[in-house]
Amino acid sequence: MTRDEAMRQVQMYGFALTDTEMFLDTHPTNREALAFYAESRTRYLEAIEAFEEQFGPLTASDTDVENGWAWVETPWPWEMED
Repeated sequence: MTRDEAMRQVQMYGFALTDTEMFLDTHPTNREALAFYAESRTRYLEAIEAFEEQFGPLTASDTDVENGWAWVETPWPWEMED
């Protein structure tokens, strides 16, 4: 998977979470929405993990500082490759 494809996966599942959160704010007992949210959350966390394993942290707070401040050494997560 390319960096752009991995980022799109993170964005897609992140959008699904945010959208479902807003729906659940007004429909908190909707079982289908709750199940969809749980599945989307799992996939979102997996997408983040896959991205970070291959391309580095998505946020500065996810940076492993044992080897220095590597956050600035890779392209920013929102920078798209040409």
